[in-house]
Formats: sequence, structure tokens, C-alpha cells
Amino acid sequence: MQSLEEYIARRKKEDHINEFNVDERMENVQICVNYVFEYFNQYLNIDEMEQKTFLNDERLNKFRNQLGMYEKAIQDWLINIYDVHEKHIHRSIISILKKDDIFFRVIGK
Repeated sequence: MQSLEEYIARRKKEDHINEFNVDERMENVQICVNYVFEYFNQYLNIDEMEQKTFLNDERLNKFRNQLGMYEKAIQDWLINIYDVHEKHIHRSIISILKKDDIFFRVIGK
């Protein structure tokens, strides 16, 4: 899905709008205003976006509930990674620490 800026740029290119043409200034303004209305009324489906946001928030809250043993800052960091990359990085960290006890020896000295 395109952002508003990307959508307007694409439409200007498709319609061969020259925004620097002073003679067609008022017509170009009206066309661009119509692009904005078109974007929000036809291109962007608000209900679909709200549903995606709701499902994503639900997914992140479910993951947050699994991280109760960690401090708030660590939870936020892990949730951010999960939100962006969809990876449970804490599992990888635990696995690495279990495989190689050098981390515990260095901390213990």
C-alpha cells in the first residue's frame, strides 16, 4: 500500500501533470486536491487498516504476556524487534547462552 505522497506522485506521473506550469496552476491545484480525496475515499480502505492495526496490537500484546520475566525495557526492545522483523530473538539469545558457557565464565570473573 502506498503512502499519500507516493500515491500523489504516481497519479501526477500518470496524468502528466506539470506542477511548475503557472498557466495551469489552478487546474493543477484542483487535480491534486482530487487526488487526496480519491486516496482517502477509494484507494485507502480505512476499515482494512483499522483491522490490521487491531490484529497487530493483539499479536504484540500476546507476545508481551510471554515476556513477563524480563524488565520493561527489555520487553519493549524484544517487542520492537518482533514487530519489525517477526523474530523471537530472545529464544535465539537463550539458545546461544545455553550452548556456550563462556558468557557465564566471563561474567563470573
